[in-house]
Amino acid sequence: MPTITQGDLFTATLEVLDHPPLGVPALDAGSREAVVRLAGAKSLVRILDGGEGHDLDLALPGGYRNREGKLRLTAHRLTKDVFAIEAGERRIALLRLRDRAVGLPDFDPEGNHHPALRPTRPLRLRRGRTLGRASLWETLRLGVEVALPIIAQGAVLRRPLGVRLAALTRADQRANRLLARLRDRHDGGPLLVRIPLRGWAVIPLSEADVRRTLHGAEFTPANKEKQGALGHFQLDALLVTRDPELRAQRRAFNEEVLRPDMIADAVRAKVADEVATLPTRGVITWPEFHTAQRRIARRVVLGDAARDDEQLTRLLDRLRGDANWSYFAARRTDVRVAFQRRLEAHLRRAEQGSLARVLAQTRADPAVHPEGQAPHWLFAYDAAGVAAWRALALLSAREEPRDADRLRAAMRESLRRWPTTPAILRDTTAPTTWRGVTVPAGSMVAVVTSFMDEVPFSDGPARCPGEGLVMLTATHVLDEILREREVRMVGRPPLLDHFRLRFAVRPRER
Repeated sequence: MPTITQGDLFTATLEVLDHPPLGVPALDAGSREAVVRLAGAKSLVRILDGGEGHDLDLALPGGYRNREGKLRLTAHRLTKDVFAIEAGERRIALLRLRDRAVGLPDFDPEGNHHPALRPTRPLRLRRGRTLGRASLWETLRLGVEVALPIIAQGAVLRRPLGVRLAALTRADQRANRLLARLRDRHDGGPLLVRIPLRGWAVIPLSEADVRRTLHGAEFTPANKEKQGALGHFQLDALLVTRDPELRAQRRAFNEEVLRPDMIADAVRAKVADEVATLPTRGVITWPEFHTAQRRIARRVVLGDAARDDEQLTRLLDRLRGDANWSYFAARRTDVRVAFQRRLEAHLRRAEQGSLARVLAQTRADPAVHPEGQAPHWLFAYDAAGVAAWRALALLSAREEPRDADRLRAAMRESLRRWPTTPAILRDTTAPTTWRGVTVPAGSMVAVVTSFMDEVPFSDGPARCPGEGLVMLTATHVLDEILREREVRMVGRPPLLDHFRLRFAVRPRER
């Protein structure tokens, strides 16, 4: 079989984003023209710098390490025509394909020693393997490199040790590299995986397949594993409702109650009160911030009288810890009943300026079970706190105006880089066909959010109804912290590990 020494050439634009000097001339000199070679399952980006020896060859998927070994550049395909180039965890450039290159010289593998330019053989599947279906070896790697880190960190309640190990081993980057290789190997995906005792699972690897999953009527957000997990503490929540009519009613109720304008002024005042309890000089740690964040959540959802009800949160945490094991963990009925009693006592007060008051004033069919929606609001605010803490690390890197747009952008970038939901799960409600294979109703579809990074609040009919309120609260928290303090991150901990993030603060000069 003849080898491939050249592929299709495309002209492209390299859009270099703001970043500190890298010591890589092709990326430090600003935006420029580029040539891209696409050869079967392999891609090579050659960034033309014009200087002798300063061209940069970058294999996709894969990476480039400079001679000193101190910098690793990685790249992955965002869409059909757009590639992202990252240095560590920071996105530094976007490469946009334009047109097929005409009249450009072919790459010469004899004169360039980059591995991606050496002759390569066309993709040939091993005997017994079908394009689009994961082999046994690929399934094992997906289990070890994608599923296991998610389970170890805790999908519902984060485990400090699991998060730390995932950060130290760069679990997200390893998973994304594997998924990028599988996407190229299987001609763009999606990938069909056989899971013992579960049947088919589908992993979308392209934007089109993700859109189909999130918008399609044949997919339900009330996935079996999600029901098993969230059923430990929120039996009647929107996310685990399978009946389409009841789900529509519960969604309409959540959208009405969670409108940011309903309690916007009260949220701002509650946030200001609690952020004022944080140090203005010295160091702010995660436990200090988390305690304040949880007081904010209890006050916003249940009212000021719930501010110091830490027992309510401890009961919820015990249930969330069990939820990490989904339906493999026994239900603690006694703990759930104790949690519900304390929760309902707060809801009955319907305190002014809280979601409990809005809930009490919003008409709903009894089948909606309005009180059953509140556990998820408390749970969701915990994830918002994690995202805000990481966003503070991004904002502390440079001193810029603290306008609302910039704070929201920092929150969205935090969620894009380090999603608080590791995977968006759906189940098929009818037989669906992927790559010529029809999978039965009830099959799982899993969108790995670190790989498809434009879905921080999900999308489609199941998009988070509380997105606006979460963003309002989080931006107020960031604004109040930065209003009175100059903030600097202590050390350089992996930002995925929010437990170890600390910030040195001092009063802001006026």
